[in-house]
Amino acid sequence: MSRSFQFRLILKGIILASILAMLMSLVFGVLLTYTSVPESELAINIIFGISIFIAALITAYRAGTRGLYYGLAVGLGFIVVILILSSIFGANTPSWLKMGEKTILALVSGGIGGIIGVLFPQS
Repeated sequence: MSRSFQFRLILKGIILASILAMLMSLVFGVLLTYTSVPESELAINIIFGISIFIAALITAYRAGTRGLYYGLAVGLGFIVVILILSSIFGANTPSWLKMGEKTILALVSGGIGGIIGVLFPQS
């Protein structure tokens, strides 16, 4: 399995993570609106981590090899997209502590998702 590193798969993984995060945020927003569920930073981090984990898992599964690399690349790419979007649309700059926390969360989620993704047999 000596295939070259496929940047197209990483780009698809970043897009998938973005779509998943938007969909889960929409569901969470509806829950906040119509129930008494409290808004918390923990829920936002869970959405963030799950979307990266699933996207990294699928990306690594499609690649079939180098799961950790693909997972970390998806997580890092998603962080870059978040930083760009927050600098364009955000009124104030994000705190370095929160961005560091989200970066660690993205790399851990992506790495674990990538490792698990290559463990599934290719059909």
